[in-house]
Formats: sequence, C-alpha cells, structure tokens
Amino acid sequence: MFSKQIFRRPAVMIGLVVAFGAGATAIAQASSPPAPTSPSFAKAAARVEAQGFAILEMDRDHKGFDIEARASDGRRLELDVAADGAILRQRLDD
Repeated sequence: MFSKQIFRRPAVMIGLVVAFGAGATAIAQASSPPAPTSPSFAKAAARVEAQGFAILEMDRDHKGFDIEARASDGRRLELDVAADGAILRQRLDD
C-alpha cells in the first residue's frame, strides 16, 4: 500500500489535480449535446438548395452566410447569402 507521506509531496498533488481535471473535462465534453442549428441557418440552407444548389460548406459572416456550393451543371460557386436565404452575390470558385 501507499504511504500517506506520498500525498504530502507537491508534485504528486499537482499530478493528481491535473489528472482529475483532464478526466472531468473529457467527461463533460463527451456528455454535452451538440449545439442546435439556428433557424436562420436551416432556412437559408433550405432556400439555397431549393434553387438547385448542393451546399458543400456554409459559414456565418457579418451579413448572413458564405456558402460554397455546386450548381446543377457541376460548376462550383461561392455564394453570399442573406440570413433569410436570399442570394446576394454569386461568383465562380476557381
């Protein structure tokens, strides 16, 4: 068995605290549910897809969303989209 004096050493106590903290953090991250998708994100995605685009990547920006999409003819486009899903600007993704 362990001697009680081993727990009086600072390095041992620091190691125990670090190990406990890392374990508690891992458990908290594993048990937390994923963040829900905002209604405007889902609405904008649905409106863009309804216009014939396949969304490849979608990121929020200051005016709405930046979307990388594939058009029905296979071209890759970058779209600037408002929060309500209206396409503000399209440009070819080179």
